[in-house]
Amino acid sequence: MICGEIRSRGPLTFARYMELALYHPDLGYYRRDDRFGKAGDFYTAEQLQPVFGELMATFVEQLTKSLSEAHPFEVLELGSGRGEMASALGRFGYRPYDWKSMPLPQNWTGLVLANEFFDALPIHLMEKRREEWLELLVDQRNGQIRFTSGRASPALLEYAGRFGSAIPSGGRLEACLEVSDWMERIAGILSSGYLLLIDYGYESRELVRFPEGTLVSYRGHRMHTDVLRTPGFQDITAHVNFTWVRECAERSGFSSRSNSSLAAWVLRVWDEEDLESRWHHADQHWRMQWKQLVFGMGEAFRVIEFKRT
Repeated sequence: MICGEIRSRGPLTFARYMELALYHPDLGYYRRDDRFGKAGDFYTAEQLQPVFGELMATFVEQLTKSLSEAHPFEVLELGSGRGEMASALGRFGYRPYDWKSMPLPQNWTGLVLANEFFDALPIHLMEKRREEWLELLVDQRNGQIRFTSGRASPALLEYAGRFGSAIPSGGRLEACLEVSDWMERIAGILSSGYLLLIDYGYESRELVRFPEGTLVSYRGHRMHTDVLRTPGFQDITAHVNFTWVRECAERSGFSSRSNSSLAAWVLRVWDEEDLESRWHHADQHWRMQWKQLVFGMGEAFRVIEFKRT
């Protein structure tokens, strides 16, 4: 199917390739139900149940105290996967949104949760040739998918001008232009409330650490860089540019409320007294989940809270 589209339209942007490989309604990777957990390709915090669900429920309870009781406070989750938060957040009118769900609601009051949502959005891929930026495109020859290059659009050149100065010649840079569109969509439906983003990524000043980019694939809990291999049967992901995310959010009417590591955020939601009480009554399974959340994922992930202004 991908080769057929290339033959009829010419080389695809990597964003289009990623859209087909991940989100095609019949053949895309996210159409599969076996991608999570031990038998799948990766874990997210949401598989750490009941700990992550209890943590989010506490956080939502804290947020509800800051809004007027005249308005309902509900939770909309973007990229909800198997909807594993439904049990913990059901009392808050939890609604999952994923590739196979109903359209976004027209109006929402409360919390929009985006846990590992932005890292899976389609990205454009650029490569620096001396001082010129080219866009890497996906082409095919005799049924074999491969990279080629072409002119970068004005929007990509503007992005590279903002964030690509630290990338050396021969290096690569990803640009998720959809972040801006999604922030506008979320702001358009969220009349009052918050956006909570949990993801892995970098600040723009840290791009010097990633001269080859951050684009990778996962299959069977193993990471590799051949992102064109077996489309539809492997995850494709890139680190989130948090600087870009905040800029897009602020342009859309959000203000940053907090920005911290996942570990620091967990310890803020459950203070020492609350955690001590839970720990005292918890079994070994619960304690192991908490340790994995704080020590296993805690420094690799960041949590950014935005408020709709």
